[in-house]
Amino acid sequence: MSNSTNCLFCSRQAVIKNKQKFPVCSAHKNEDIPEMICVCKEILSIKEGKFGAFFLCPSCGPISTKKAVEINNMQKKDPQRTITVRSDEVDLI
Repeated sequence: MSNSTNCLFCSRQAVIKNKQKFPVCSAHKNEDIPEMICVCKEILSIKEGKFGAFFLCPSCGPISTKKAVEINNMQKKDPQRTITVRSDEVDLI
């Protein structure tokens, strides 16, 4: 049984780690994870464990990545998609 991890920025499959040792997709390998803050207002540090990356609060202890993202209201971006509309496809009102 394998465990696949998704990129924190865009939800694509994480295949590489950034310089913070956090799993991300190849498109975000040069981006840093922004500073995350716990509900107790302490700064979370990134840790790597047996089951993958997680955050650690000095007061509250370990916090899952999902929970840290929810606390910090970090929105995942969709992969960039380009929509091309030709002039004959446009309806004018």
